[in-house]
Amino acid sequence: MSTLNVNDLDKKSRAEVQSFIEEQQANQQVTAILSKITELCWDKCVPKPGKDLTAAESQCIANCSERFLDTSMFVAARIQGKMKPKK
Repeated sequence: MSTLNVNDLDKKSRAEVQSFIEEQQANQQVTAILSKITELCWDKCVPKPGKDLTAAESQCIANCSERFLDTSMFVAARIQGKMKPKK
């Protein structure tokens, strides 16, 4: 079985492989974030799982998810802002 050596690819193929890898990494990050949101919000909002979620539990999960995403975006923006070179 032969292995793929990226250096053996032409420029266009290397760019396609790089793009594919970046896309897969982004998908993995999204999956990890969704898993974390689910874990945190479920533990916070659903003390005793039942057959269905109550209206209060559903609302709690929605609010928790929104806060998590808002906070994550705020932190990412702050980090990105600090990484920009100061003039």
